[in-house]
Amino acid sequence: MFEAKKHLLVWPIESEKGEQIEAVKVRTITMGQHRELSEKNKANSNDTKLLRACVSESTGLTDKELKTLITPDYTSIQNHVLELMNTSATQFIEGEFDKALPTLLIPIQGDDGQQKSSYKLRPPTVGTTDLMDSHQNEWERTIFISSSCSGFSHAELERLSLPDWNQLQERLIDFLDKPADYFRQKTSKS
Repeated sequence: MFEAKKHLLVWPIESEKGEQIEAVKVRTITMGQHRELSEKNKANSNDTKLLRACVSESTGLTDKELKTLITPDYTSIQNHVLELMNTSATQFIEGEFDKALPTLLIPIQGDDGQQKSSYKLRPPTVGTTDLMDSHQNEWERTIFISSSCSGFSHAELERLSLPDWNQLQERLIDFLDKPADYFRQKTSKS
């Protein structure tokens, strides 16, 4: 089971409510949260502001509280957030990983109200990739192919943690770029 990382502050800070903060939990953010923060910060095209917004979302600290952190504490927290944002779920899941039926690092609530902890991944057909190419921009193509191959709705995709989203994208890139031999099951010779 995945657990949020906890960073014990070397230099505790005071919250905006006047309470002492001695530790900060770093949770994963969802693809939808990241996309929303990216859209809000698009006008600035400032990666530092986007990262700061992601750190705030991931930790629950306000911008004002983040600014009171001592830089080494902030750097440690930022590194945890970046790891969660850029790493695939397979890096956090122990044991064998089934590429055809991936387990979600962080289960989501499906549109039907049921908890989803895995999904069936199907390679796209040529017709599906043709339909993907008919979409206006890269984001629409990504959402279309992600939904088509995973069975997740757009809303369910937005609920995926970034590590789960990254894992799905890695596998979809394999489907779109690799030849059939890449997917053949390895057999041992007797």
